Amino acid sequence: MAQPQRLETVRRLQTAIATAYTTLGAWCLVHPYSVIALGFTPKYVAMSNATTYLFTRCFGAQAMTCGLVLGTSDMTAFSFTAFGLAMIPYIGWNFWFSGIGPSRGMVNSLMWLDFVGNLFFMGGSLWCGQVLREEATAAKKGDDERRDLLRD
Repeated sequence: MAQPQRLETVRRLQTAIATAYTTLGAWCLVHPYSVIALGFTPKYVAMSNATTYLFTRCFGAQAMTCGLVLGTSDMTAFSFTAFGLAMIPYIGWNFWFSGIGPSRGMVNSLMWLDFVGNLFFMGGSLWCGQVLREEATAAKKGDDERRDLLRD
């Protein structure tokens, strides 16, 4: 893929991640009842109360803030890499509560969608960081070559 196309793909991925965070966060904020009913097993849905709904709304507000920041920021190679690595605890959460940890059985089988989404966020962010690092290296190399030509 040509460099301008790769940079456009970086921007599109950033927009996709920002949109996902903002949209899903808004869903948690506006309708926490359906999020809990859809994501958790009946045993845990039955234990839901006003505090559970408040925490779900707070989670949604934070996700919306993250999405808005991602959607309006000029991300650098470092910030994409940091964001991608920040997904590791979320992937761990998927395993802890979905299958291998002591809290298995808390979430239902739809949680694999969250796992796939977190992998997409991590992989996409790390790829974007790599593309921007390559772009910076190429730009520096071009500047060095230009300086060499001016010296001759």
